Amino acid sequence: MASKATPKRQEERSILINFVLDKSGSMSSIREATISGFNEFLGDQQREGGDARMTLTLFDTRFETVASAVPVRHVAPLNHETYHPDGMTALYDAIAHTMSITDDYVAQHHPDQVLFVIMTDGQENSSREFDQRAVFRMISDRREDKGYEFIYLGANQDSYAASQRIGIAPDRAMNWEATPEQASATMLRMSRNVRGYRRAGTALLANETFFTPEFEAVGAMEYEEYKQRQEAGRGKTGKKA
Repeated sequence: MASKATPKRQEERSILINFVLDKSGSMSSIREATISGFNEFLGDQQREGGDARMTLTLFDTRFETVASAVPVRHVAPLNHETYHPDGMTALYDAIAHTMSITDDYVAQHHPDQVLFVIMTDGQENSSREFDQRAVFRMISDRREDKGYEFIYLGANQDSYAASQRIGIAPDRAMNWEATPEQASATMLRMSRNVRGYRRAGTALLANETFFTPEFEAVGAMEYEEYKQRQEAGRGKTGKKA
């Protein structure tokens, strides 16, 4: 994987985005907002510069990986057939199995950035293979040794405490309420943070960067506008982005 500070321009960089998305029964009340919010997020990433691939894992009592390191332009939007909330919350199994897919891909392709987005409206209650300690070790090791980055979005819980229990710093976590309005708003903020991360170009961001107004403002711009501003900046300074 690339070093934490890379001089590559965005169009030359590669990223693997892993989205671990809850579809347990309690997500039924926000099903429409989750589908539309994810699809808008997907569209945002498809319009962004650079080589991006996505792994999408949906989980309830069990988990299903519906896309495995697929180019984002080929990832199918969610619909009522692919996103049908039911069952309980096998969060740990979903994270761990997605991590295995990621490790295999990284070993072969060495992307510049690896990002996990974990979104759930409840806490773990049905994993069969992995427990909290195992997931904590996996996430901590990947952050420290491989530079994987993580975002945790949790409803109906203290997301900051829940993220710490699995090795994700609280400044990379966000609380949200399980309402259609909050689900949509959370997906939008998350998308802006992912775009900001891609534009930053480093494997790991400094503490207290995610979810700040300044960082989200960078991600709020459409890619063409952002690119034009970068080009204008390079023209003034004579330096590459």
